[in-house]
Amino acid sequence: MYNELKKILIVVNENNEIVQYASMGELPDSIEYSGAIPEDFRDKFKPSFYLLENDAIVENPDYEEIEIPAVGPSTTEQQLAALGYQQMQNSQEKQALIKQNAQMAYQIMQIQQQLGGQNA
Repeated sequence: MYNELKKILIVVNENNEIVQYASMGELPDSIEYSGAIPEDFRDKFKPSFYLLENDAIVENPDYEEIEIPAVGPSTTEQQLAALGYQQMQNSQEKQALIKQNAQMAYQIMQIQQQLGGQNA
């Protein structure tokens, strides 16, 4: 099942596999194709799924889907995140200790003033 003739730009690799296409605009290193296009070309398109064979677009019988592994944070990134979290906790603890020290210094000053007032 093919659609009517339509012009599109396609990029083919050394195996005549269609790796990119554009129906409007420009596409670097492309060739203009004005033949029949399979009805489901846009829905099924994946790089190398179609071939340009004898000036016609056909499904690639040798196509194998490439499985792209899931990408997550690397071990180094996880370690950096843990160090950053630990640094944040240390900073918060330091701020709490500074506040406690200031409160104790204020209390000591008040006690000294009370004791100094009694000695006078």
